[in-house]
Order: sequence, then C-alpha cells, then structure tokens
Amino acid sequence: MKNKIAIVAFLLIFQFVFSQKDTRKPLHGQLMNDTVKVEHVIVFNANSKTGVLANKDGGFDLNVKEKDTLIFSSMQFKTKKIVLSAKQIKEIPLIVPLELYVYQLDEVRIDKNASPVKGDTQTIVDKQYVGDDKTSPQVKNVYDGQTQNGVDFVRLYKDVMKTLKSKNPSKANFTTDVDFTKLVLEKVHYSFFTEDLNLREDQVRLFLVYCENDPEAKKILNKESDFELMDFLISKKNEFQKLISK
Repeated sequence: MKNKIAIVAFLLIFQFVFSQKDTRKPLHGQLMNDTVKVEHVIVFNANSKTGVLANKDGGFDLNVKEKDTLIFSSMQFKTKKIVLSAKQIKEIPLIVPLELYVYQLDEVRIDKNASPVKGDTQTIVDKQYVGDDKTSPQVKNVYDGQTQNGVDFVRLYKDVMKTLKSKNPSKANFTTDVDFTKLVLEKVHYSFFTEDLNLREDQVRLFLVYCENDPEAKKILNKESDFELMDFLISKKNEFQKLISK
C-alpha cells in the first residue's frame, strides 16, 4: 500500500514539475532602432503558433517559455528571429533592436525623438541575438533577410504601395488601419501564413497591409466566422502572388 502511495505521489510531483516547465509566462518586449520609430511590427511565437502586433511605440506582450523562437515581421525592418534563453525571459523589458533595410522604403520617416538602444547596439546583437546554425535551432521557412528565389522585398514593397495608391489615390497612409491585422492575429495561427498561404515571414506584414486596405476587410471585421476570414485571406493571397511573380 505504501509503495502504491509513493508511486502516485511521484507521478503527481512529476506531472507538476513537467507542467511548470511547459507553462508559458508573459513577456514584455521593446523593439528599438537608432533612427526610425518602430511601430506595428508583427511578433510571432513560432512554437506556440501565436502572434501579436507591437504597438505604435514598439512595445509588445506575448506568452513565451525558454527556447521559444520569436520572429519579427515588418515592412521597414529586416526580419529577425531570436531563440529565447531563460535570462532573456527575465529581462523587463526585453530589448530587441531591429535593422533597417539597406535601401530605405518609400514613406519611411526619420523620427528624431526615437529613443535609441542604450549602449553598443552591435554588442547587444552579437551577444543576445545570435542566429547561426550552431547556436540556434532551425525553424522551417524562417527568412534570414536575404533575397531568396529572386524576390526583392524592397521592389515588392514598392509594387504593393503603387497598387494601393492606384486604387485609392486620395489616401496618404496605408499602414494605420491595423484593426484587421489584430483580428487576423487573434484568429489565425502562424502556420497558416507559412504553410497554407506559403508566405515568408518578411512578407506577412506587407500582405496584411495589402489585405486591410481592401474595402471587404472592414466587412470581415463584423463577421464571426473564421472560415470567411480564411477564404478572404486565400483570395487576397492569389492577388498578392501576382505581384510577387511580376
């Protein structure tokens, strides 16, 4: 009888320890750049397949655990990934510096009041955000900032902006209507973008901007069906694909 009680107690303790190790905790992060204001960057947790949109000041909150891979998708900055360590999770906030594309995109504004990353930016990148094959596990479809398959992101960005302007010439800013993007991130898993829509991480934010500027996107906001949302995204991906294949 004592042996059975001991075994049950051991199993309960094991389950508790395992669940504690597997439980994700809230992480508060701050995206930074030395010269340009960072806003509305998509932050994906590739392991939990969830995502959030950073606020207009570059802040974000996401549930994480050690060894989770975070992917940052934006239109102005190169795609970045970090594999979280226990030390990084404890940092409040976790500072994540982002690097601008070498060729500045249209409508990128230099913010003289932007708070720069404290200390040696390159040192921070080198010490905390290593992305080589030996130190970071490989995540399928993660883009490393380089041109792949002949697709130039800067060219793609300009093509999309040109298309949006031709459809709505009176509109000045196409990146402020983020309600649709927030809705998508609440309902659609990360894998839907990379596996079902076959998008690279650096294309996701641009794709959602393309979607949210469609008048149909506002109608989708008022509907509860996830299937209608996914059908809309699939149909817009077909349009988006034509821009990529030019």
